[in-house]
Amino acid sequence: MTTRRKETTKNTIGLVRGSICLVSAVLLFFASPVTAKKDKEDGALFTPTVTAEQAVNIVKDVLPKLAAGKYWVKTGPRGDKTMNVALVLEGKIVSKVELNPASGEIMPKGQRIFVEQVSTNPEQAVDRVRQAIPNLEVATARLGKDGEWKVELTLKKGVIADINIHSGDGSILTDWGASKEATLN
Repeated sequence: MTTRRKETTKNTIGLVRGSICLVSAVLLFFASPVTAKKDKEDGALFTPTVTAEQAVNIVKDVLPKLAAGKYWVKTGPRGDKTMNVALVLEGKIVSKVELNPASGEIMPKGQRIFVEQVSTNPEQAVDRVRQAIPNLEVATARLGKDGEWKVELTLKKGVIADINIHSGDGSILTDWGASKEATLN
């Protein structure tokens, strides 16, 4: 009986050691890629060749060429409506401006309101953005998660839109999210 207990104890200890080794190997295997991905997402491995000041100047230079584009309304999951007008440069959508669907006023970026009914017609919305464009100012630039410069456009000291600049070659990037929304609506 004693020999059998010793044998069972040895098998249990061996099984526990093997499990610990297996878990350690799995953790070691997955720890490296996760850490590398986190570093990449934080932008630690990327150095832009275009400076923030250059990105701001690029947007200042093209600001007079900016135009109001397509209007669209998007319905959220709770039935709330958002009203947007595209900012277009040389035929491509480079950003969007969000308006209050009830009043047609241009809203600061990030401001959310719950409106179920759109009271402003498309022509009024596009016209309001068209009239605001000459009053837009270029504020600051910040580095985005994909390594692009996000240059802020302000109206009455409130940020209303971003224009993305490629941090490698200084080209103005299409806002693919706004382009997709505009074509779906």
